[in-house]
Amino acid sequence: MRTSELSFLETFIRYASYPLIVGATAALLFGGLAAGWPYFPAVPITVGAALACVALLERRLPFHAAWGQDHRDSMCDAIHAGVNLAVLLTVHGVVAVLAPLWSAGTWWPDQWPLWAQALAVGAVLDLSLYSVHWLSHRVAWLWRFHAIHHSSERLYWLNGERRHPLHAGMMAAPGLLAVVLVGAPALAVGAWLGLLAVHLAFQHSNLDYRVGPLRFVIGAAEVHRWHHKREYEDAQVNYGEFWMLWDHLFGTFRLPKHQLGADEVGLREMDFPMEYGQQLVYPFGRRAGTADASAGDYGLARAAFLRETRLAASCEAAHDLGAAWRAHELAHIVAQSHLGLHLRSHATMLGLAWRTRNVAEVAAQVVRLALAPVGHALGRTPPQNVGTGRFGMMEHGAWPPELDPITFQRR
Repeated sequence: MRTSELSFLETFIRYASYPLIVGATAALLFGGLAAGWPYFPAVPITVGAALACVALLERRLPFHAAWGQDHRDSMCDAIHAGVNLAVLLTVHGVVAVLAPLWSAGTWWPDQWPLWAQALAVGAVLDLSLYSVHWLSHRVAWLWRFHAIHHSSERLYWLNGERRHPLHAGMMAAPGLLAVVLVGAPALAVGAWLGLLAVHLAFQHSNLDYRVGPLRFVIGAAEVHRWHHKREYEDAQVNYGEFWMLWDHLFGTFRLPKHQLGADEVGLREMDFPMEYGQQLVYPFGRRAGTADASAGDYGLARAAFLRETRLAASCEAAHDLGAAWRAHELAHIVAQSHLGLHLRSHATMLGLAWRTRNVAEVAAQVVRLALAPVGHALGRTPPQNVGTGRFGMMEHGAWPPELDPITFQRR
């Protein structure tokens, strides 16, 4: 829907909803708690009212109408939200108990106003959330927990809390431990977590809102939606929970210009359980997926790789070098998630470059052979990099139209 077609009210919702609701939440949490309001019920009431506003507004101005319909997930998401928000609010009490026992108490700027201390907590905590989030896309046992968050076939206000409670704890624990050890007060921690809960509802909402240039600074929905793309290779972007600083620093920030489709989110695994109890035990079951499994089953990848390399050899024998290179590129794309296949892919391209006396390509493939193991170890292998000397070494490419992204079969 173009802005010119919106009513005045809808235009106001689009551009004012985030600053007004998040700003009012921050003012009530920081100002109220600093003025002596009791944490309970001030924080639950404030956060609950803000979440209700997001839920109502996304019905008035949805990003995708289809995301407003139940996808067999509403009850499951409601339970996730109830459990995780209760845990989030309980953290305040836990920190209040632990702080006197564990805190060094000398490094924290306790003379700052509460709002500044809460922002300091947020800065530390966000690095923890980013780091464990990033690792959760690269470490198989962590992915088994995190896959639950990515399993939703739509994005709406409850998705921010669709998390396994153990994984939510893993993501926050390093940052919470750090701020407790240096002396952060429980009120500052609790105030920030309350604000974060509201932000996460916006981040995953089906509300068609805009934040302007702030989209490069904070993890608004228009940025974060790309992290939920169904194709695992495309979802390795925009990990930030609140701030996008770490995404910019580590090269994981992406903001495509086109709009994400309503059917482009979720997992390739189409039979993912949608009952809360099943999702709780999912990480411990034999069927639990891994990061590599989501990027494509090894057997399918290997079969597709062998098919494309045989085709490349046939095209080379027929002196059709363009088709041979394209087959090698497709083989490389399906191979990238698996180190052994990835190395074989560059080796086969090195062979073709050598046989055709392409000196620049030979040099490029030698470099890629050396860097591929390092990239896998660091988790920095670029999604769908075509891997030839005719492209930038870390360039991201679109998924090739010739291949089905699930079966890797030629269309």
